[in-house]
Amino acid sequence: MWHIGLCIAALVVISITYWVYKWRNPKCTGNLPPGSMGLPLFGESMQFFAPNRRWDTPPFFKERIERYRTIFRTSLVGLPVIVSSDSDLNQMVFQQEGHLFQLWYPDSMTKYLKNMVQNLVGHASLKKMILEVESVTTRHIEKWANQETVELRTATADMIFDLTAKKLISYNLEKSSENLRENFDDFMMGLVSIPLAIPGTAHHKCLKKVMKVLKNMLEERRAKPSVRTFCTLNLFVFDHCKIKMHL
Repeated sequence: MWHIGLCIAALVVISITYWVYKWRNPKCTGNLPPGSMGLPLFGESMQFFAPNRRWDTPPFFKERIERYRTIFRTSLVGLPVIVSSDSDLNQMVFQQEGHLFQLWYPDSMTKYLKNMVQNLVGHASLKKMILEVESVTTRHIEKWANQETVELRTATADMIFDLTAKKLISYNLEKSSENLRENFDDFMMGLVSIPLAIPGTAHHKCLKKVMKVLKNMLEERRAKPSVRTFCTLNLFVFDHCKIKMHL
């Protein structure tokens, strides 16, 4: 009888070993870049979602770039992933998207995103942004001139944040009741965290803060309908209203 039990145990061990081997060495017609697939099922998700408050490249990417260089493989939330920080490869991926590289989202979403990006950061929009960039840069340089010392990395990040927030959601620190910069670290902690919408988790706290900020901004714009701005948030709201009208 014990022979049968031993055979079953051996089969289980062999099956698990084979499964782990297949997990760590996924099937591919070409050569995969170096890297690690981490634990079965979980992969390297825990390392990826580890909290990080430094104004630098996240440790997850920095450690692997130092070890494997600019292109490496990993596994996140159960899915095999190729990570690239190589500018030439990334440019080729964007250019050949839908041809050499398969899209994971529908064609309608692709068209929508391309139109939105073109409207926001196309050649015509970039020309219009020159004055905005000059205005924001001048304001921050004048602010730095009145300070004894300036932490360049933080100060530059603040300037880029103000410009980006203005373009994406027409955010203006001087006119808005919300101080997005103070909540930015909390936003990032929540966005790069395990996506569990459970009270008490970083992701849930982030969602609550984001929804509160967006709700307040929408209420401010409803209170002043005569003030029209062109940004990503307004495009989303406008498209959402069009969809509701069609339905």
